[in-house]
Amino acid sequence: MKCFTFSALIAVNFIFMYSCKSPEVKKSPVVISKDSTIVVADTTTIPAGPDTVATAKAPLPLTLVITNLASATGPVIVGVYGTKNKFPDPRDQLKVYKFTPHDKQLTAQITDLPAGTYAMAIFQDVNSNGKIDKNLIGIPTEPYAFSKNYKPTVKAPAFKDCCFDYLAQNDTINMKMIR
Repeated sequence: MKCFTFSALIAVNFIFMYSCKSPEVKKSPVVISKDSTIVVADTTTIPAGPDTVATAKAPLPLTLVITNLASATGPVIVGVYGTKNKFPDPRDQLKVYKFTPHDKQLTAQITDLPAGTYAMAIFQDVNSNGKIDKNLIGIPTEPYAFSKNYKPTVKAPAFKDCCFDYLAQNDTINMKMIR
């Protein structure tokens, strides 16, 4: 295998970028409903040539169904952790989502997460102060939950206790809040 210098790679990349025509991608619009549910059309149209059009299936959204909420209006904070994040450290989340329920159950969709292995730690911010409240010994006083409905006994769970595979055939996560 031959080694290329950095400047040679830049030149090859420049030539490739300006000598090839890339097809235009037209994506369907994203619609956010008043109940914080995100809806995305299920196909993306990609022109493949002057006379042909190819249609690719967009990934299914990850649907969250969260039950046993303490408040019908308190925001639910969802922390998503990947395999390289320090679970359940709130300073090392891969992504954070905030949903506002309109009932004692929340159904929401996450559309920007690629397929992979994840774990979730969620809580309901009943007093809307932006953080999970805890007692003197560190036990949460606001409702919380972990993916796979893991219920901790003495210490916080490990990633392996709560991880799940997000694939096309596994696109719904059910969690029950611990109060």
